[in-house]
Amino acid sequence: MNEDDPKPPKPLPGNLPGNLPGRGLLGWLGRQVAYVRQAMKSDVSASKTIYRDCKIEEKPLPQDPNVKLRRTVIDEVVVEKNTPPRKDS
Repeated sequence: MNEDDPKPPKPLPGNLPGNLPGRGLLGWLGRQVAYVRQAMKSDVSASKTIYRDCKIEEKPLPQDPNVKLRRTVIDEVVVEKNTPPRKDS
């Protein structure tokens, strides 16, 4: 660069203010890996199922015997872990 030349040198494409680290494909991939790692560490068992009963009923449709009607009923008893016990007054 000459002292007589008033123009500053052009910045490299990676040094532009809009091209911050993590904005490209590898940055996106790193964020996805971080999301999965955080999800694996978090506690998802906020409640505990102590009873579960699943009933399935199937019957043919009266108008068309080739069609089956299916009913699925799931009964559960769930206990929340992080709720304090209620005091009845």
